[in-house]
Amino acid sequence: MRRISASDAIFLDLETPNAPLTIGGLIILDPSTAPGHFVRHRDILQYVETRLHLAPNLRRKLVYHPLGLDEPRLIDDPDFDLEFHVRHIALPKPRDWRQLKIMTSRLISRPMDLHRPLWEMYVIEGLEELEGIPDDAFAMLIKLHHAVFDGAAAGAASWAFMQDTPDYEPLPPEKRWVPEREPDLLGWTVSSVQEGVKQWVDNMKALPGMGKNLAASARLTGTGPGGFKDSFKGMLAPKTRFQQPVTSHRVWDFVSFPMEEMQAIRTALGKPKMNDLIMAIIAGGLRRYLDHHGELPVEPLQSFCPINVRAGNPIDGGNFVSGMRVSLATDIADPIERLQAIGESSIGAKAQAQAIGGDFFANLLAFTPYAIRSRVLGGLMAVPEKFDIETPAVANVVISNSPPPKGGHYFTGAKVIMSAGYGPIVNLSGVFHAITGLDFESTISVTSCREIMPDPAFYIDCIKASYEEMKAAAADAGAAAAKAGKAAAPRESTATKRAKPRATPATKPRKPKVSK
Repeated sequence: MRRISASDAIFLDLETPNAPLTIGGLIILDPSTAPGHFVRHRDILQYVETRLHLAPNLRRKLVYHPLGLDEPRLIDDPDFDLEFHVRHIALPKPRDWRQLKIMTSRLISRPMDLHRPLWEMYVIEGLEELEGIPDDAFAMLIKLHHAVFDGAAAGAASWAFMQDTPDYEPLPPEKRWVPEREPDLLGWTVSSVQEGVKQWVDNMKALPGMGKNLAASARLTGTGPGGFKDSFKGMLAPKTRFQQPVTSHRVWDFVSFPMEEMQAIRTALGKPKMNDLIMAIIAGGLRRYLDHHGELPVEPLQSFCPINVRAGNPIDGGNFVSGMRVSLATDIADPIERLQAIGESSIGAKAQAQAIGGDFFANLLAFTPYAIRSRVLGGLMAVPEKFDIETPAVANVVISNSPPPKGGHYFTGAKVIMSAGYGPIVNLSGVFHAITGLDFESTISVTSCREIMPDPAFYIDCIKASYEEMKAAAADAGAAAAKAGKAAAPRESTATKRAKPRATPATKPRKPKVSK
């Protein structure tokens, strides 16, 4: 049994019916590598069951204190039912990419049952009309709740099911799984008081360090000519359609780019950070999208980028995430100049994040008792939906990078041939970008709602156009660098060439003369 942290519990407090806080991804698998070249649903159930011990949180559920005095706790679910979590469905006609994306959007719109282990897996067949995908391929959509899994933990739990080779079998568990007993009310209340006192003492010890880190971060932020007023104004993102209250109607789409091309673009541009390059491509897409709708603000859009600050094994679950705010430089038309501005903003944002510390916000949350914090945060998140008002925010969009582990990936022997992620949207930010992919490609996906982004396919077209613009700019930069390098190469003068000694043909050694 484990008490979830304040950082975990906030994803329960902030959840609303319109904003289920789930994360995960969609993968497509080719069964031609599986034994017999096909995979049945019962094969998947058996396969998953033999690997549950690799991700223990998949069999744990949340239990809630009857009086709401403490954060929920994770315990083994004595009524764990694998077939509740692994579900088999078929893609309706016309069974094309558009239909698969619509189905994915609907599945991630649904809140999860918070009284069962917080994950779901949908096995989707009927992909015959997907362009570029084998006719007998199938998809798998994975949903995990953010209260138990952050991005790194979700990736670890999802990829724990994967095989390095089609026939790889993991080691069996050391002992048979036996669920633990639920805590009794009296014992739980006593331990809650004890843990609450310990948490308060730890927080008081951490307070001087928190103040020092906050001051260091503030020094890096600086103030504008107008002092605190300008500094505070600079902390808010410009007003866009993305700050409207979110609805329950999710939209989801993605695009993949060849990793070989992405690396070639980086090389031609002087090898900037891959994260900065991806953000610059997204920024170009946002710029095109908002400009098309006549809504491009003068000020640059801001992105919140989660940072993994976990020290332990991500398979243990929980949220160990900090974050930084990066300017997307959408006020700059030139793609290379935009990339440079994003790189500079990233350097400053990382310095601020390091100065304030990875555990600052977790410690800050833990200062407030759960019974008070959960009600206050829940009430604040409900205000925009209840009164239909736009919400000021420090960032317009979220960009989260969760690359999969290296190597070949197989599931029930079937090879993973595509991977795309998704993330939660909230009233503070109605657009979430998940950066995932495989060894051979990089994938950018977008999650939003229909009222904020009614045309996700057009937005993906904007990202594609931004990519092509960056690719063309990189080609021009590479050609200019090659030309400059050729012009700068030293040339030999005619005099130097003439001064070189001429090679003489080899001659036979002369016989020495002998005097008589």
